[in-house]
Amino acid sequence: MHSNLSQFATNINQLDLEQPRNEHFFSLPSPLSKWLITNLLRGKEDNNIFILLVTINILLTSLPLAIGLYVLEGRVNSFLLIILGAAYLYFHLSTYARSFILALHYSTHTPIFNKKWRFLKHINTSFLCNLFGIPLWVYYLHHIAMHHCENNTTPYDLSSTMPYQRDSKWQHFKYMLRFAVAIWVELPYILFLKKRYKFVLRCILAELIFFTTISCLFIQSPIATFFVFILPLIFISFALMQGNWKQHIFVDPEDPTNNYKSTFTCINTPTNSRNFNDGYHIEHHKNPSIPWYRLPEYFQRNLHEYIENDAFIFTGIGSMEVGRLVLNGQLDILADYYLNIGQKQRTKAELVTEFKRRLTYIK
Repeated sequence: MHSNLSQFATNINQLDLEQPRNEHFFSLPSPLSKWLITNLLRGKEDNNIFILLVTINILLTSLPLAIGLYVLEGRVNSFLLIILGAAYLYFHLSTYARSFILALHYSTHTPIFNKKWRFLKHINTSFLCNLFGIPLWVYYLHHIAMHHCENNTTPYDLSSTMPYQRDSKWQHFKYMLRFAVAIWVELPYILFLKKRYKFVLRCILAELIFFTTISCLFIQSPIATFFVFILPLIFISFALMQGNWKQHIFVDPEDPTNNYKSTFTCINTPTNSRNFNDGYHIEHHKNPSIPWYRLPEYFQRNLHEYIENDAFIFTGIGSMEVGRLVLNGQLDILADYYLNIGQKQRTKAELVTEFKRRLTYIK
């Protein structure tokens, strides 16, 4: 286990403060990037160019490739089109799925465009999201109107991890499967129960547009539609809930609404340079309006709160790897990545016991 740091520690070797950004596939010429920052971005924030780069990358690569599959269908051999479709899908999801979803995530919380260009947000929220199996407008309804409002608590957060044994692979699979199959009915229903009727109508309309469009496209171009829309819908549905499960895999049954005890923070890991600092999940739930690039600084300034709340901090490892170790029963290995900056003193065996306590089913 890493050695303790004093309660007044100001330097914990936080590499995330200086890591280069790796979310995008390719950059733009410097003069063009500067023009976009100066003219399009809210507050002329330089760092949000990286979110915009992800959008531009997809528009210039995945989108033409997806259109190409539709153009080729009926003009080339079906077997060849299947090979091309599989190649497109692999490139599209392996290159952009994580970075796009997190770009969508943070730009939904904190808009990146200035007032004049605010309509450009619909490129992601109403258009490109569909290529990742996320119906137009629905991300906001699920993530902001439900998940953050209810803060991973049952019964109104459908993505809550509380009612599951969170080190169980079977429970993990059931959690993901429920979302993939039932969210289309459960989300508008839960919004209805919360009397958010405008959101209910928006959700139903979005689902009708999404599934009607896919159905019509499938009739005309079944192979292209299968690879461009249907498989991403299946894969991303599971991926989204796998991510949420792992980020909320540790929940203190005695204090489940405490943001410091319903998730954890991962620092000093290369994954933070590829996912807009998504390892800082305590910070994000504590203050969702903080831009992604300020999360490491927020963490650094508020170390005393992590100490007071006995928060889990891991160093040198990302949240997905934390979840993998938990699901594989490797809590003793995970304990080696735990960073104590002044939280409750525990031996390694006691820390593993505390891990297990925060993995149990919560009514």
